[in-house]
Amino acid sequence: MRDASTRQPHMRDRILVEAERLFRAYGYAKTTVADIAAACEMSPANVYRFFESKSGIYEALTEVILQRMEGFAHNIARERRPASERLRKMVVECHALTLEQYLQESKVHEICAKAMAEQWSVIDAHCNRMRAIFQEIVADGMRNGEFAKADLEARGHCVFNAVIPFCHPQIVAERFVDDHGRQAALMVEFILSALRTGALEAGQ
Repeated sequence: MRDASTRQPHMRDRILVEAERLFRAYGYAKTTVADIAAACEMSPANVYRFFESKSGIYEALTEVILQRMEGFAHNIARERRPASERLRKMVVECHALTLEQYLQESKVHEICAKAMAEQWSVIDAHCNRMRAIFQEIVADGMRNGEFAKADLEARGHCVFNAVIPFCHPQIVAERFVDDHGRQAALMVEFILSALRTGALEAGQ
């Protein structure tokens, strides 16, 4: 990150807002740094004070979009309802959000899919945060007796790995467009059954 980003965070945010608007309208490939600069009423040189390149803008914007998903998941995880209901809601609604992006927000889907293919550090960090959110719900379920006591970390990994296909932009686009959420709903019931009985415990 350039020093300018620290001194003028509002300008960096403005660049990201305009970049997202243009990427949504025209796609990443057809949007140039000059386009983003013009939308911000500044020169391209000024944009480069905040970002090293167009790909740097894209990476920062990807983080913003993924953080929205994380915020959405956090809100569900902290609702005052049983852990099983929160887990069910999070899987089904995160899947629906991913599907909606593919069907109605194709450029956002394009951004996320490109990130999955190219920005491993950003995606890895996102996956770690999402895994922690799922693990938080599993931990609550163990504490209140909804789920069997077991290795929390192992169960958190298992639950997250089972859910990944329903939130991965490319997999959703290829396999679940006409499914209407049925497979996601079936998977979450399978996960809940395993959590209640202890079937997700490592080695079983």
